[in-house]
Amino acid sequence: MSRDAEAWRRKARTFQALGDLPAALDACQTALSLDPASLETVHLLADIAFRIGQFDMAAKFYAHLLAQGDHDPMTVRAYAEALRESGQVDAAIDVLKPVLAANPTCAPLWETLGTTMVARGDRPTALIFLDEALRLDPANLHARFHRGAARFDEGDAAGALEDVTACASGFNDAGNRASAELTAAHMALGTGDLAAGWRWYQGRHKRGTLQEVDYVTRLPRFKGGSVTGKRLFISAEQGLGDEVLFASLLPDILADIGNGRIGLAVETRLVSLFQRSFPQVTVVAHKTQTVNGRIRRTFPDLKPKDYDAWALLGDFLPTYRGAIDAFPARDHFLMPDPERVAHWRGQLARLGPGPKVGVLWKSLKSTELRDRYFSPFALWRDVLTVPGVHFVNIQYGDTAAEMAEARAAGLAFTTPEGIDLKDDLDDLAALTAALDLVVGPANATSNIAAAVGTTIWMLMPPRAWLMLGRDDYPWYPKARTFVAPAFGDWVPALAEMKASLHGLI
Repeated sequence: MSRDAEAWRRKARTFQALGDLPAALDACQTALSLDPASLETVHLLADIAFRIGQFDMAAKFYAHLLAQGDHDPMTVRAYAEALRESGQVDAAIDVLKPVLAANPTCAPLWETLGTTMVARGDRPTALIFLDEALRLDPANLHARFHRGAARFDEGDAAGALEDVTACASGFNDAGNRASAELTAAHMALGTGDLAAGWRWYQGRHKRGTLQEVDYVTRLPRFKGGSVTGKRLFISAEQGLGDEVLFASLLPDILADIGNGRIGLAVETRLVSLFQRSFPQVTVVAHKTQTVNGRIRRTFPDLKPKDYDAWALLGDFLPTYRGAIDAFPARDHFLMPDPERVAHWRGQLARLGPGPKVGVLWKSLKSTELRDRYFSPFALWRDVLTVPGVHFVNIQYGDTAAEMAEARAAGLAFTTPEGIDLKDDLDDLAALTAALDLVVGPANATSNIAAAVGTTIWMLMPPRAWLMLGRDDYPWYPKARTFVAPAFGDWVPALAEMKASLHGLI
C-alpha cells in the first residue's frame, strides 16, 4: 500500500468530515492515481461522488467494485441507488432483485427497492416493499420516512404524518432530521393545518447540516413579538420564488411597524423592483457564497447602526399567515416600471387582437424529486393550439429545443425580443404585467406575475403544500389552480386549462 496514497485518503476523509466534498473528491482521486488497485479508495470515491450528486460517476465506481468481487449487499444497494438517482430506474431494479433473492431478510435492500419503485411512479408496490423493510426492522427510520412520503402521495395524509413526524423526532443525523421536519411541514400545510405546519417549517433552516445558511451580520436575531417601533433588518430566504412569495408579508409588517424602520435584503436581480414597490424600505442585495463547504449569506451594503435586530422573511409566517382568513385579498404588492409596462403592451398589441397569454413550464433546477412537479413541454401542445390566443414564451433558461418542437408542430408561439427572462427581473415584471394571463407551474416567473397583479393559472401537482389544503391558491387572490389528479397525470388538468382558454375568446 502506498504511504502517499494513504495520506491522500486521510486528507479526503478530513475534507469529507469538514463538509468540503469537492476537495474530498479531488484528494480521493489523487489517492487513486497513486494506488489504482485500492478498492478502499474506489469505495470512498463512490460515496463522495454520490453525496455531491455525481450519480453517474458514483454508479461507475460501484460497478467497478462489483466487478472486482465486492458483492456485499450494501455495496449492491449503493450501486442501485446511484443508478436510480441517475435515472436508470429499471437497471436499479434489475440489480436489486437477485441480491434480494439471496438475502430476503435484508431490510435495507427492501427499503431501496421501495424507493426505486417510487422513482418509477409505482407507489402501491413501493408501499409493499417498504412495509416489508419495516416488518424486518421496525426501527428502520429511513424506510419509515419513505413510506410516509409514499403514503402522502397516495392520499393517506394521517398515516403519512404519523410516519414522518416519528422520523423527525427519531433521527439523530441533523440532515435526516431536517428533511423529515420540512417534509412534515409540507404535509401538515398541505392538509390545511397551518399551526403545525409553520412549527415544523423551522426545518427549512437545516440547522447542523452543510445546507444551513450562515447569515453574516453583527445584529442580534429578532426574537418575535410585536414589530411596532422596531428597527428591523430582514433577509429574504431560500429560492427566488420564495423571496417573491414571502414578500407578500411586507405590507402587513409595514402596517404594524409604526415609527420603526425596515431594511430588506433580496437577490440582486430583485433590488430595483422591490425598491420601487416599497419606497419606505431600504432595499439592498444579499450575496451568497459557499466557503469551505458552508453556505454564507452576507450583506455588503448593510449598515448595522440603522437597525436593532435582524430576521428572515419566513419568520413572520406564523404571525401573519396563521389561518386562511389571515391571507389578504390583496391583488398585488409589487409595482413594475409603468414605462416598461407601456412598452410591452405596445409590443404585444402588434400580435393582433385576442388575449396575450404568457406560458412557462419548467424550473431550471432539475432533480428526480423536483421534476415531478413540472409537466413535460410536449403535454402542453393541446393547450397551445387554442385558436385566437397569442401565446408568449416567458420561460427563462434555454428553450431552444421546446421552441423547435413548437415550430415543428405548427404552433404560433412568440418569444419576446430585447429581454433576458432569467436575469432582467424588473423588465420581466413589466412584461408579465402587460400580459392578459400567465399559465404555468409555480416558479419564480409565475410568482412575479402574480405579485404585480396579473391573473395566473397554475398547473399544480396533487396535494401541493402551498395550496394549504384548498382548491384555490390563498397567496394570490387572482390565481386559479388546475390540479393533476395524481403525480405525473397532467393530461386532465391541461385539458381543463384548454377548455378554460376557449372561454377567454
